[in-house]
Amino acid sequence: MGRSGNGVRFGLNPRGLPYDRIVEVAQAAEAAGFATIAFSDRPPEENLEGWTLATAVAVQTSRIRVTHSTLNVPFRNPALLSKMATALDAMTGGGRLILTLGAGGQEEHFSSYGVAFGSAGERVDGLRDAVEILRGTWANERFTYEGKRYGVRDAAVKPKPVGGTIPIFIGAAQPRMLRLTGQVADGWIRNGGWPSDLDAYGAQAAAVEDAAEAAGRDPAALRRVVNCNAYVGDEDPAAKLATTFGNPGGVMGTAEQALEIVARYREAGVDTFHVQFQNDIIIEQIAAFGELIIAKAE
Repeated sequence: MGRSGNGVRFGLNPRGLPYDRIVEVAQAAEAAGFATIAFSDRPPEENLEGWTLATAVAVQTSRIRVTHSTLNVPFRNPALLSKMATALDAMTGGGRLILTLGAGGQEEHFSSYGVAFGSAGERVDGLRDAVEILRGTWANERFTYEGKRYGVRDAAVKPKPVGGTIPIFIGAAQPRMLRLTGQVADGWIRNGGWPSDLDAYGAQAAAVEDAAEAAGRDPAALRRVVNCNAYVGDEDPAAKLATTFGNPGGVMGTAEQALEIVARYREAGVDTFHVQFQNDIIIEQIAAFGELIIAKAE
């Protein structure tokens, strides 16, 4: 397992907030130095639809990147997703969208909306097809592709991305998905929450890196993202947590303790931390985190 060649970044995962509050939070995060803001894409749940929300927030901010954790491929035709992505890219001046894709893991989310779910293998095949279609329609005036689950015939997507392409990250935890991530993605977001076991995390990271190297790609160039809880201050962090990502770990404690955690996980290969704060103190925590952690992390 190697150290990432990328600089450290911090993103924000706002959850359970009304629209006006999310806009306020996004603008505060941008001012505090957060690089990204990530939205949920689980349509049956009681939240605003993830793509619509990301677009609305993107046009009411000026620098912060928007993404999802994760945008599950079975919900959207890949060619239409390509068109949606280039539209958002054009509306925001380019370079502010990261497509973080997933294969989908909760069958009831799809069946309740009448969307075909398929086996794990079929969903991985569909994700691979989606990446091919996205990049193919961005790179060519017209694109034809026949995959195992998705295909297009003479598909045209205009406008093209402002910078020529859009970064594609993949959410993955299982071996086949980890290999696919290394083979085709620009970044990896680890599914399953905060990796409290760094040896286990290292094994997953090594699988991504090995696949990248075998595909002739530079493993150090891939972004490595983790989701986590966060709190910076002198109070007991456990008392400040209302929600968790898989387990209650994260970037928490005094400023010194939080920076030590960031440094330890950087050594393990992580370069991007998407954090979630307790909603009743989120604005205050965004400001404190920007001043005490983002400004000082290396």
